[in-house]
Amino acid sequence: MQLLSQITIPTGKKDAVIQLLQGDLSAIPKEHAVDILVVSAFPNDYMALKGSLFLALQDKGLSVQALAANKQIDLIRQLGCWLSAPLSTEQKNKFNFKKILCFEPQYHSTEPQTIVGNIFRCINTFAFDDDNDEIAMPVLATGYQKVPIQKMLPPLLENAVFWLQNGLPLKSIKLVLYRQEQADAALPIFEEVKQRLPKTPQQETKSISVFPRRAPSAPDPPTEPEPVYAPENASRDPESTGTVPTVALQPPATATSAYDLFISYSHKQTAAVQEFVKAIQEKKDTLNIFYDRSSIPPGGLWIRKISEAIQNSRSVLCILTPEYSKSDVCWDEFQCAKVMELRTKKSIIKTINFMNDEDMPPMFAIYSYIDCTEADLQKLKSSVDQFI
Repeated sequence: MQLLSQITIPTGKKDAVIQLLQGDLSAIPKEHAVDILVVSAFPNDYMALKGSLFLALQDKGLSVQALAANKQIDLIRQLGCWLSAPLSTEQKNKFNFKKILCFEPQYHSTEPQTIVGNIFRCINTFAFDDDNDEIAMPVLATGYQKVPIQKMLPPLLENAVFWLQNGLPLKSIKLVLYRQEQADAALPIFEEVKQRLPKTPQQETKSISVFPRRAPSAPDPPTEPEPVYAPENASRDPESTGTVPTVALQPPATATSAYDLFISYSHKQTAAVQEFVKAIQEKKDTLNIFYDRSSIPPGGLWIRKISEAIQNSRSVLCILTPEYSKSDVCWDEFQCAKVMELRTKKSIIKTINFMNDEDMPPMFAIYSYIDCTEADLQKLKSSVDQFI
């Protein structure tokens, strides 16, 4: 596996890197070992097709189908992804990754590049400690689906940069291409994104850009089975913003506590949240509360504006309901708050269980919550003393 170029993202204590490599993901060398291999598939379809990464793994003794039958965490209904149980010690030593994260969104899109951010909703959920902080993945949809590298790589890179800048606790993201023509097309795009990033003094003097040697062509290169992608305008939750952001390549905002409280909720609970905010303001009208998304423009600026508002908030309150866990918007808000917690080492997130959710994701359930079930508006209004 050959390193073609590398982007370094300053993150405080340790820098994170996004690497562009050429090689075979079914034969990751030890020096490029990772914690999680990210793949994609049709919903509940893990056929090892000719020329696919799944077949390359199967031929070496690892069946994605078998891993799918023994998932460690299943978030297919909420995010269209699942995390495998850990590989055996023998398999870890052979393949040089520990688990597979499979992305299998439930809806089809003719423009998969527009929803590449959905992949990061999945990655954000499982990248949380030193045992899950290095990932490898192909440039998704450029295999059987034949989406040009020129369409898929820029939004993939920009989303990776955005989340790393905002505190996603990853040490490295390895984007791996198999074919030489893919590498030739990807490298100029990667370099252009790299040049647009603000440089630290260290980066001014240390820059890596290793141009590839011409590799012999190989028949039936391992690609992924063609995934089915979900367009944002076909989201399960109609509050979706319409597109995944093409984010500005800039450092995250410095928190200045412009808001005392950011409230994250499904739009179906708007009336209850308005009553809750009114109850807070009746007790302390000097509090600055962010709860109305309508002022944020859709599209490219949305996630950056939400991230800035959360970073500039003392606390983030999540109103948990079944609709919340099915909302892409709510997941983005929760994850922006979560990475801020990880970066600042401060407890920021508070939760109210407003309606019981049998499928509440573990990521939400780990927080102790105020119980206002089932949609008890009086209990909700009575809880305001804990937020003033």
